[in-house]
Amino acid sequence: MNKIYFMVSFLFAFIVIFSLANAECTYCKMNKDETCVFFFYGKDCFACQEVEPLISELEGKYPQLNVHKLEIWHNETNRQLFFKFCDVYCVNEKLVPIVFIGDKFLVGVEPIKNNLENEIVKCVDFGCPCPEEKVRNATVVPKLKLTIPIIISAAAIDSINPCAFAVLIFLLTYLIALGSKRKILPIGLSYIFMVFLTYFLAGLGLFATVETTGVSMILYRVAAVIAIVAGAINVKDFFFYGKGFSLEIPQSRKPLIEKYIHRASLPAALVLGVLVAMFELPCTGGVYLAILSMLANTMTRTSAIPYLFLYNLIFVMPLFVILVIMYKGVSAEKMESWRQKKRKYMKLFAGLFMIVLGITMLLELV
Repeated sequence: MNKIYFMVSFLFAFIVIFSLANAECTYCKMNKDETCVFFFYGKDCFACQEVEPLISELEGKYPQLNVHKLEIWHNETNRQLFFKFCDVYCVNEKLVPIVFIGDKFLVGVEPIKNNLENEIVKCVDFGCPCPEEKVRNATVVPKLKLTIPIIISAAAIDSINPCAFAVLIFLLTYLIALGSKRKILPIGLSYIFMVFLTYFLAGLGLFATVETTGVSMILYRVAAVIAIVAGAINVKDFFFYGKGFSLEIPQSRKPLIEKYIHRASLPAALVLGVLVAMFELPCTGGVYLAILSMLANTMTRTSAIPYLFLYNLIFVMPLFVILVIMYKGVSAEKMESWRQKKRKYMKLFAGLFMIVLGITMLLELV
């Protein structure tokens, strides 16, 4: 019985060892005879379209070439794989088109056209590791993920917007003075809706532009610097409000806003919402730009839409609160007095958050 058990055990061990050895040899043969290339591109990317004919030509010229073509603008799985490749290969500018071959990567039209064939020849002659194996076996330091709590926190900070509050308070105050309390809800809601819609469409448009041009990493760094600078200006306003430059609606635009406030109609409220959002976006959109750049740097447009929607919903939530409070009978004077007293603290909290967010982005912790 013991002899039978020993023979069975020996036979099983032999089969396992033979299988592993054969698998290892098969992999070695694949590395020697086949050159693996990963080509990441974006749909409708003009630079990518310029490179693709060369890739196809090289595939026909070198039978050993095994090219993996992965679209990243509309495919979330490929996009995540792309970022992992970039992290492992220490790619600073995460742009397409990009090619990974052996231990090297080539970014952009000219580097690919000028150097890819030479790298292929080296790999064919001397062999080179498959990039997929390099990425699979690498240990990457995990970054802080862009989660829903981060989106909500950023939107809540960005929503602390004294100027948008002031426009709504003045609009509702004028309605009350005209004796049109019944118009408060429809006109107030129209104003809030247009602020939401304008911010949402602006974010979506910027995201689409970044996705099409492939400058997500450039925007990411620019947004980080803007967030820090804007945050510093807001902190300055806490101590020295009214001195130097401040992030608020330009004085030259205020007469136009006042004109639509005094019209106190539904169409005027819609126009007012658009104007306020447009005038304030360049001044107070530091947090929004930072979040947009994070989204563009980590996911596709389709995946980002729910996050943009949530962000902007949180962004206008304080305006809903002000509308309800004033509709319930709290005086405009009391609301404006509260806004004036809390304005510098709003700026302080927003400023500190923007500075921390910008530094975190520059250190590439998120």
